[in-house]
Amino acid sequence: MSECCSKNEGETLVFTCAGAAYSGQVANRAGVDLMKEGAGQLFCAAAIAADRPDKVERARKAARRIVIDGCEDDCARLILDRAGMSVDVHVDVTALGIEKKPDQPQMLTDAKRVVEAVKQRLCS
Repeated sequence: MSECCSKNEGETLVFTCAGAAYSGQVANRAGVDLMKEGAGQLFCAAAIAADRPDKVERARKAARRIVIDGCEDDCARLILDRAGMSVDVHVDVTALGIEKKPDQPQMLTDAKRVVEAVKQRLCS
């Protein structure tokens, strides 16, 4: 991770769509890859939607919240919005040109594109 992306004090949480379509799976894979790179901790959007008190409290205390949605429905972002939490970085996978149901899926390549988009937005 570049220095500009890791200067922020406190925890960074990464929420992903993980939807049934390919683009949702790319969103989740990108979240896992970001966590492996040290950009933040992958966190459960469903726990926020289910109003799990310990999870909601941790998410509220986070210094930064990154959301990666699989499509323009923005379900993961809406979960945080409804819980009254701001989103610091939001990426819609399909807005990057990644199809929901491509003829020839390329998971690793597509996930890398999403990771790069998140890093760019973190550092801008």
